[in-house]
Amino acid sequence: MDHMKFNRKESTVGIFVCLLSFLCFSPAKGQALHRPDSSYIRLINGMVTEDQKWRGMIVKHFNHDPDTILSYKESSLCVNRTDSLNYFSLKDIISKIGYPNFDKVGVECSHNFWLLIQHQDSHPQFQDSVLTLMKIEVDKRKAAPDNYAYLVDRVRINTGRLQIYGTQMELDPGKTTYQPKPVEDSENLNARRKSMGLPTMEEYIQLMNERYHGSLKRNK
Repeated sequence: MDHMKFNRKESTVGIFVCLLSFLCFSPAKGQALHRPDSSYIRLINGMVTEDQKWRGMIVKHFNHDPDTILSYKESSLCVNRTDSLNYFSLKDIISKIGYPNFDKVGVECSHNFWLLIQHQDSHPQFQDSVLTLMKIEVDKRKAAPDNYAYLVDRVRINTGRLQIYGTQMELDPGKTTYQPKPVEDSENLNARRKSMGLPTMEEYIQLMNERYHGSLKRNK
């Protein structure tokens, strides 16, 4: 997937999954924080607000929302532009403070940073480099393992490999249900998902179908 050519290469499902992960798989509250940096919190949260604004506009188009202001093409261009600008800001944040873990920016903002990295599909090598840093924080329990699982799969899909946790979805050939894109060792998929705090694949598919049932109908 390539956000620089959003209307051609990034699927509707990709947008939905991004929003789903933002709304439904936020990290648990109540983690101990150690003097989070308010300036980086404001920066990251501002970036994610802009990110979600344009992606929300795309979803409105697919839902035929009458309040949609911009055309689909205009909304797509805004998504592309936002992702492109965010790339430089995200690199700068990493260079200055490393991976924004729970201690540095708090649980919610750390989640928001991860979401922005998810959307850097035009820069899979950058995503992969962030993934390495994130793994260190996950092992120290200073970053969310479910977020890490999503980024692992994102990087793998973006580099032409099988995913591990089944987080990246697509419609089946008949466009009647969502299904995971090709997965490595599918027999042990649910065990791997459980280890990262993710619901079973069956539950995840049901959630996707229930949440985006209208989209399924329009794609039949």
